[in-house]
Amino acid sequence: MRDNDTAHTGADAGRGAVLGDLLATPDLVALDGVVPKGGGQPVHDRIGGVSLGRPLVYALQDPARWRATADAERDFLVCFPFDLEELPGGRHYEQVTLTVNLADGMHALSLDPAPGTVAADGTEISVFGLGRQRLRWTFRAPGRGGALRPDGRWAQAVVRMPASSTDVSGRVSLSTTTVQPMLGGALRRRAAETPYDTPFRIRAVEVWSAVTPLTHQGAFPGAWALAVYEDEMPESDGWEPDDERLPPGLRRLCLAVDIEKYSARDNADMVRLQRVLLRTLRAACERVGVAWERCGRQAQGDGYLLVLEPDVDETRVVPGLLVGLMAGLAAANERAVEVNSAAGKESSGGDLNSVRMRASLHQGIVHEADSGYAGSAVVALFRVLDSDPVRRVLAESSDTDLVAAFSDTLYQDLVDTGYEGLSAVGFEKVEIEIAAKNFTGVAWVRAMRSAAEG
Repeated sequence: MRDNDTAHTGADAGRGAVLGDLLATPDLVALDGVVPKGGGQPVHDRIGGVSLGRPLVYALQDPARWRATADAERDFLVCFPFDLEELPGGRHYEQVTLTVNLADGMHALSLDPAPGTVAADGTEISVFGLGRQRLRWTFRAPGRGGALRPDGRWAQAVVRMPASSTDVSGRVSLSTTTVQPMLGGALRRRAAETPYDTPFRIRAVEVWSAVTPLTHQGAFPGAWALAVYEDEMPESDGWEPDDERLPPGLRRLCLAVDIEKYSARDNADMVRLQRVLLRTLRAACERVGVAWERCGRQAQGDGYLLVLEPDVDETRVVPGLLVGLMAGLAAANERAVEVNSAAGKESSGGDLNSVRMRASLHQGIVHEADSGYAGSAVVALFRVLDSDPVRRVLAESSDTDLVAAFSDTLYQDLVDTGYEGLSAVGFEKVEIEIAAKNFTGVAWVRAMRSAAEG
């Protein structure tokens, strides 16, 4: 799929549109506007924002079959990922509703999450639109005072498209209810919504294929929902959608990254940094021949989780990814200097104009769960990434854009063994203890100052 497949027309053009895996980043505008004293239209203030992911579309039939039967209807799995902006001042999301209006002639064959779903954290999910073109998912926090996690959310549907259509298209909008604690234990609720519907369009001939060999084994986001659709496929791997067994656990190399001082930026800079993050990761993967679309991907707002496809050559891929990340960050910071210079502004390494990043690498058993990637390896990866010792190394290394942290096992396998491009010079062994999370571990941290250091 190409970045320019997304259509923005008329008044929607340019509003919140971004490149790569992001479809748009619209604001959430309060519905309880204040009417000016002199009359006129109410003034609606900004409550927060949302990052709408570019819909992920999988063909559920072989494209060759389409060409042979041009008059046949086509079925697709369409996944709609989104991340909400974190709210300051003790505010949180109590309810979120994602609405999708499919183009004329399309309708939903199945919806996921399904109606009446209760997530593991107690989130209640109501769903509307089975058999129709207008779809809606509402996520409600459990209990009084409960809060919804803002990031990593998604909804998806199996959609049937008429033979006359050439693309999967429609419009997406979002509404929320936020809660703010007040004095005396009172709660102030405010409703907000995106001020416009965001259009999407993905050409049918360029969607990802969901043929049987990739089912469950591939790392495509949303792949597990294909189980319902593929129950009758002759080469099924035996998984049943209501089965209580764990989904397959595969040993994977995982990379997590996080941008330094992201929350200190203004909204426009946050959008810019997300673009830099995505562009840098994709370029680093391309540099070492890692297929982006074959990797598991999970956006974290100011960070990203990349679960690499099985059986990669870690001795080549790991050093190549680090070099690629450094090159991407250096290029982004050079562009920032040029832009600031043209605008008459000064920038220096370590200020908010520069992009600096922490990276954590680990390998272990990973399960593709209902709403993301699960397993102790993923937990340990992020514990190390967010730990004080790793943050400290980056804070004290003003002459570098990237600090990398290897798990102890990965360090022993790759660095201690002396593979090319992975010199032990510069690595620092750190003990990590997070009492609140009952986590202890060992990591090897290095400020990546130049590719020449290996």
